[in-house]
Amino acid sequence: MITIKKKQFIRNGLILTVTSLLIRIISMSFRIYLSDKIGAEGIGLYQLILTVYLFFSTITTSGMCLTVTRLVTDYNARNEPSKARYVTYKCLVISVIISIIFGFILFIFADFIGISFLKDERTVLSLKILAPSLPFMAFSACLRGYFYAGRKTLQTSGEQLLEQVIEIGIFIFIFTYFSPDGLSYACCAIVAGTTCAEFISFFYSLILYIADSRKQKCRCEKVHYLGRKILPIALPVTASSCLRSGLSAIENVLIPSGLKKYGANYTRALSQYGIISGMAMPVLVFPSVFILPFATLIIPEMSQASVEKRKNGIHYMTEKMFRLTLLYSLPIMVIFMFFAERIGEIIYHNNEAGFYIALLAPVVPLMYLDSIVDGILKGLNEQVSYLAYNIIDSVIRVILTYILLPKLGVAGVVIVIIVSELLNTSLSIARLLKITGIQLMVFDWIIRPLICICVPCLIAMILPSFSSIIIDLIFKIIFCSLFYLLFLYLSKNKKSECKA
Repeated sequence: MITIKKKQFIRNGLILTVTSLLIRIISMSFRIYLSDKIGAEGIGLYQLILTVYLFFSTITTSGMCLTVTRLVTDYNARNEPSKARYVTYKCLVISVIISIIFGFILFIFADFIGISFLKDERTVLSLKILAPSLPFMAFSACLRGYFYAGRKTLQTSGEQLLEQVIEIGIFIFIFTYFSPDGLSYACCAIVAGTTCAEFISFFYSLILYIADSRKQKCRCEKVHYLGRKILPIALPVTASSCLRSGLSAIENVLIPSGLKKYGANYTRALSQYGIISGMAMPVLVFPSVFILPFATLIIPEMSQASVEKRKNGIHYMTEKMFRLTLLYSLPIMVIFMFFAERIGEIIYHNNEAGFYIALLAPVVPLMYLDSIVDGILKGLNEQVSYLAYNIIDSVIRVILTYILLPKLGVAGVVIVIIVSELLNTSLSIARLLKITGIQLMVFDWIIRPLICICVPCLIAMILPSFSSIIIDLIFKIIFCSLFYLLFLYLSKNKKSECKA
């Protein structure tokens, strides 16, 4: 018997999925618009700015968001909503104070970061524009954790969708009516939208939280030794995320530098970096919209099951999520490998983007599975393992980037991405299998779905093509997907399916 509230979990998952799909569609459309307006070099420059911004935003949001989700879930499970409110309030105060400090640091040292670290003066002004957004982002992230703990996904979904629409709308308005001259000011227009969006998102989240608090009609009840409860959750996750973001920033700075040492000029190096990180990777991540929302929702479910010591529930949820993720991500990988060239041509009008989509397609199952496994581990209070694996992964990425890129060029970037995803996912899976005791069904979960998708993809390649490349691609992807589901159903092992 399933002990979790299955209907609520699926309903919330569908809400997040629909919202995430809308956000991804809007974001992908924006990427296409950007690539037309500022080109691959501009995308590369924007990605450099984002690496620094993500590092600072990680410091202010990652640990506290999870802390609020975990602690509020625990107190709600014990029927102590007044303590849950107190935890939320204290985490908000701590998070906002920290974010104000780091916002000042980013603003004051923007010149040094842009010129000495990123080695591109065009990034400085954008970093200064982004600095004021950090406190608003931190506030919204804490409340997002609060709503996740209460399984109130409509609030978080609406906030994220609003933020995305405002961010893109402001950029298009600035770009249309003021026509920024040069890549520096074009990037400023993008980040101005980000800062304004975070400001509006803050007020939206605050209004929702006040309304929710009034419905509960309970006062805050002080939690003694709260710091001892916050630190074991927040510190490992924040340290892990910060270290990973910091090393990722170093890696992203090394990529254009390494490509330049390999023989490309700076403009070409920045363009190649932009194609891989700003064009190919977003396409590969896009289909995860249908499964990654459950990686967030599984955290409070696992946390509650752990508090209530429901080992069978933990085992069931883990096995189900693991199997479904593989059954979903493996056909996505194969479809990308077969149709990448057409996808790149249709989306970006760029054959090089299609080439990298095909080359990086093998990391799709690893990326999707890693996100799900990380969510389960966080819910089971495995932050220390999460920290250790991310440190190992990030250090190896930087070392490989430094060594391989000057010698192999873009091939080195691809190798680094594949090795990194393989290492991090393998370590996380090994830990998950150990603590949950589930068994990995290699044939049923990996080999069988690969056979079931490769057969229709091979058939699709010899089918006659439509005159329209878009219609042809859509038809063949639908054809492959339907026959994959049919073959999967016909070849399923009834005993293993019932057991799972």
